[in-house]
Amino acid sequence: MDERRLRDFNAYLFVSILVLLGFGAAMVYSTMIGNNYTGEVWSLDSPFVKHLIWVALGLGAMLALTLIDYQNLRLLARPLYLITLLLLGYTLVAGDIAGGAQSWLFESSGQPAELAKLLLIICLANWWAGRDEQRTSWPTMIGSLLLAGLPLLLVLVQPDFGSAMVMASIWITMAWSAGLRWKQLAVLVALAIPLLVIGWNYVLQDYQRGRLVAFAMDREQVERLRDQPRVYEAAQSVYYNVNASKVAIGNGGLLGRGLLNGTQSQRNFLPVQYTDFIFAVTAEELGFVGATAMLTFHCLVLWQAVTVAARARDTFGRLLASGIFGMLLVHVLENVGMNLGLLPVTGIPLPFISYGGSFTVTVLAAMGLLLGIDLRRRALVF
Repeated sequence: MDERRLRDFNAYLFVSILVLLGFGAAMVYSTMIGNNYTGEVWSLDSPFVKHLIWVALGLGAMLALTLIDYQNLRLLARPLYLITLLLLGYTLVAGDIAGGAQSWLFESSGQPAELAKLLLIICLANWWAGRDEQRTSWPTMIGSLLLAGLPLLLVLVQPDFGSAMVMASIWITMAWSAGLRWKQLAVLVALAIPLLVIGWNYVLQDYQRGRLVAFAMDREQVERLRDQPRVYEAAQSVYYNVNASKVAIGNGGLLGRGLLNGTQSQRNFLPVQYTDFIFAVTAEELGFVGATAMLTFHCLVLWQAVTVAARARDTFGRLLASGIFGMLLVHVLENVGMNLGLLPVTGIPLPFISYGGSFTVTVLAAMGLLLGIDLRRRALVF
């Protein structure tokens, strides 16, 4: 690579990524090994080692996408979109069921919906970049909606409401970056209302409705839903989970109880603590200071994503960076928000921190795209 390119390498973003991966390794070790694990920590069967392997694969993907010119992805946009639909369709037919959703492959170790988020960003960026002078026209906007709508629908019927919500947020962020007008947004919101009603009644499962009900209603109101046992049970489960999360966060105080010393996490009062509620474990064991430091580096990554989008040298790069920003922002806000009881529980992991295979690789691959876009923000003159 030309030395002049290397001068534009985004060290702020790269260092922030490494620091967050360090936080993630520590918290995965605490939640999955901790004081309860009886196996060999450094064996290939250890969940901690598996996490490190996924991180290594993700760093490899990040390096590759940093070195490859992101413009080459435009040639692959259509095949990538087809691959996205085929993967999601196959998952609906032959996928593994875990957590109430048929959204997993490879013995529940890979989730195609995670990869689909990044592939959707590439396809939408190519769509708008190829119509640069008509980006804000109704045909272009409707076409982008159809592009996003097909994979979103396939994810929603798995059912994976969290990933569908992220995909919708990706479209909104990229459409806004492409020049979505207020009038168009108002029309789309009006059209979305009946679709939301249909989704609530015919698409969402009872346990998903229970999660949303628990957020929107207090316990006294939920008691009136005993005639809907599955909704009622799901709501009660959410109350327990969120309360345990709040207790853990409160236990941490200013400096935390120390790694491996959290009562809520090490005694397994916290559910799904290695993914959904890993922020609560961080706050309990590392305290307000540690959790704030971690979120500060998340904010640095988000800030750099916006910076990369602002100084990208072309529309395709700007839209790629905008879509990645939207994906990360929703993941961070939703995960932290549900841990604090400020947002509904949707099972969305925390970027760089939560345990996960396909999610970890996807996020790090997205970081490679950001680094590559920023690396090529200036045209070289020979």
